[in-house]
Amino acid sequence: MASEPAAEAEERRLCEEDELLFEDIAREVARLGLRDFPELEAEEGRQEEEEDAAAAGAANGLLPPPVLLQRPSGQQLFLYGPPPPPLLPPPPPLLSPRMLPPPFSPPPLGMTGDHKLLDGWCSMVDNPGRGHAPAPQSSHGGGSAPPRAAWPRAPPGDAAWPGPGRTGAPAANTQLAEACVQYLCRNEEQVLDTLFQGRPEAADAYARLIVTHAVPLLESSHGTRLLGRVIDGCTDGLQYLIVARITRDHKRFFRICGARSDEVVGMIRSCRSERSLQLVRNAITPWMAPSIMHRLVTSDSNRLKVVQAFVQCVPDPYFAEFIFDAIAKNCLALVIHPHGLSLLQSCLEHVKWTAKDNILSTVARCSCDLAQHRFGNYIVQDVLKQRDPSHLEIIASRFRHNYVKLSRQRYSSNVVETCLEVFDDRERFAIVEELVWFPRFRDLVTDEFANYVISKALRTCKASLRHRLATAILSLPHVNRRHPHCLRMFNTLSLLGYRD
Repeated sequence: MASEPAAEAEERRLCEEDELLFEDIAREVARLGLRDFPELEAEEGRQEEEEDAAAAGAANGLLPPPVLLQRPSGQQLFLYGPPPPPLLPPPPPLLSPRMLPPPFSPPPLGMTGDHKLLDGWCSMVDNPGRGHAPAPQSSHGGGSAPPRAAWPRAPPGDAAWPGPGRTGAPAANTQLAEACVQYLCRNEEQVLDTLFQGRPEAADAYARLIVTHAVPLLESSHGTRLLGRVIDGCTDGLQYLIVARITRDHKRFFRICGARSDEVVGMIRSCRSERSLQLVRNAITPWMAPSIMHRLVTSDSNRLKVVQAFVQCVPDPYFAEFIFDAIAKNCLALVIHPHGLSLLQSCLEHVKWTAKDNILSTVARCSCDLAQHRFGNYIVQDVLKQRDPSHLEIIASRFRHNYVKLSRQRYSSNVVETCLEVFDDRERFAIVEELVWFPRFRDLVTDEFANYVISKALRTCKASLRHRLATAILSLPHVNRRHPHCLRMFNTLSLLGYRD
């Protein structure tokens, strides 16, 4: 019973931290001039009121009249799927296509922001000679949407579905979203077949439904599979709509990335257009604020993975300069974090040489401490393998008179081995001399980690320095050559021709 108040206090503390982070996000959104969710909701509300007025005369008051969209002539045949193989002849157009109303009230044709969505599309009456894709065979009839009876029922007491134009019923809207997600998940293969190969009107209905409920699908344990398959295989236009729906609320997207980071990473890696990546960039830009960045680099590995996925997918370095600037300021905190180290390495592959040199110089100046860290030793080894003379000189100056200590530790011993590979003969001589003149050199020979450093020195040093080290080893009295930590070293001496 005593653990319950403690758990409640911890949960309350985490909620307070999240609220502070959301306040920081709101300030960054306002400072950067980005459009946040309340502004989008107000503008969409005006659009929905106009749609409701236009649909007031719809039959039975059930649904607004269907709006059939298509791409301009000359583009691919299917609305949302990949084009058919080029060697196959185009299917003959149907003489009298049957218009099917979408199973749900369609969302607004445009979403507020810098871009007008569905741009370049037109109504079917603008191109009456357009052909249709061959209908897939299904139990509901070739290429048609399922019967209305097969869809989830509307909430009791409501004559129509609480679509986007109906406000004042949050519980009904939540129930509708859950029903839509359940239906789409139960009929995943049918949805994909219709979306990619079905009639345009049925495919358009499914596409609108998926875009409207993209966030509940992503948050659902069953809907993420369907949404991932749609994003992977759909056209750039539909992909842009889905990404816009998911990223438009900065606070909710921040929560989603914390709980569903793998799914968000998959979405980012599937983005093929610069417009979709632009939406992701606008959503994660507020994260680069100092207070939020501190949270990310210290205890938030999930959102760091999202940032790393974006960095790996950027088409040009300028696209993520704001991330590179924030990473450069927090590089020392990142290198001791497992996901932060991966993020830093990804950034180093994309940044310009000037920014890269600044980061590597900062790492080199702190190399003695980082070499002893579980994760920091990897970035020091990366800097060494770059073989930049200025960075090597900085690291050598930090390591002098510390080689014995570094050789006897688990992680830093790997760094000393890398130093023996990349340093010149002068620095190798300094390493060997410091080891040989250590008063308890025998302890180094039998040490669990230092024996690897000595073996590496025997293989990398030139003949004169190698002879100096081999003589010091063989002159030690009472050394058990069959000791587990000595076998590698004495095998190396035997291969080099040294005997007692």
